Amino acid sequence: MDPSMDTWDLSSPLISLWINRFYIYLGFAVSISLWICVQIVIKTQGRNLQEKSVPKAAQDLMTNGYVSLQEKDVFVSGVKIFYGSQTGTAKGFATVLAEAVTSLDLPVAIINLKEYDPDDHLIEEVTSKNVCVFLVATYTDGLPTESAEWFCKWLEEAAIDFRFGKTYLKGMRYAVFGLGNSAYASHFNKVGKNVDKWLWMLGAHRVMSRGEGDCDVVKSKHGSIEADFRAWKTKFISQLQALQKGERKKSCGGHCKKGKCESHQRGSEEREEGSHEQDELHHRDTEEEEPFESSSEEEFGGKDHQSLNSIVDVEDLGKIMDHVKKEKREKEQREEKSGLFRNMGRNEDGEIRAMITPALREALTKQVDAARERRLLQTHILWN
Repeated sequence: MDPSMDTWDLSSPLISLWINRFYIYLGFAVSISLWICVQIVIKTQGRNLQEKSVPKAAQDLMTNGYVSLQEKDVFVSGVKIFYGSQTGTAKGFATVLAEAVTSLDLPVAIINLKEYDPDDHLIEEVTSKNVCVFLVATYTDGLPTESAEWFCKWLEEAAIDFRFGKTYLKGMRYAVFGLGNSAYASHFNKVGKNVDKWLWMLGAHRVMSRGEGDCDVVKSKHGSIEADFRAWKTKFISQLQALQKGERKKSCGGHCKKGKCESHQRGSEEREEGSHEQDELHHRDTEEEEPFESSSEEEFGGKDHQSLNSIVDVEDLGKIMDHVKKEKREKEQREEKSGLFRNMGRNEDGEIRAMITPALREALTKQVDAARERRLLQTHILWN
């Protein structure tokens, strides 16, 4: 056989394949595309069959279970107790409150305001879901204690600084208990009132009304500052339990006697453009506002009212209004004083309190013992 013929027969198929290589490439591409499409169809059909095989009831159960897990939320992640103390009373109250909160299986942190930087950390409480409790004492001349001095100064400046705004602490939840002595009436619990007011002005949410402890055992609502704190602590723990469950206790319907509930404070403060003196607002909430025409005769007297002309100048009207407001303020002050004396011997529930409480007995005993010692000393000096 001729070798040249064998070479020609071998090269001719290769040449043919080379000439038709485009069609070969096209065939490979089509085959791969078909294989990919087949795989996609198979997977889609398998997924559909799997979904159809799941019973509808089970699918609903899974959906409802997923929704319930999504809706289940932690309403209170913990409690932070801040205290500012001079003699250690507020610190002791913080420890007692922490023990009560621990019984609810909630994490508790006790923080000295002296070691706390509000500029860096207070904003964290907006999203932390913590409840912040402030136990602050009023010291000399209505000033905060040394440990709470910087915190109160920063809070006051932030409350009036437009750069912070009214929503700076929106989302933060807090409660305040103030320690003071009603013997200093002009400064009684001034620091507690201010801290409560400034936090509210920055948009924080008050979970319950402010508590006030009174060192004066005679005027204290429960006989001593310790008893005042125990009564407030009981209400706070009850409110905290409701918050844990996602509940919010219904505020009063406008008939509270003290005007310290959440709705009254916020509504009254908005009307007064930021004023936060809660104890002076209950007359406006509970008493109907008397019209000027009906009260003028009573406040000026019948003869004075009859002598007024039917047409009054604008300048005279301004003087009359000022006089009416002055008389009304004096009347409210007299009613407050009379109410204070009427309720002097009663607790919050209206029950008659014992004339001699344990704290008062202890204070009187100390005074008697001191007087006896002074008398003995004077007698000894006279005889010698």
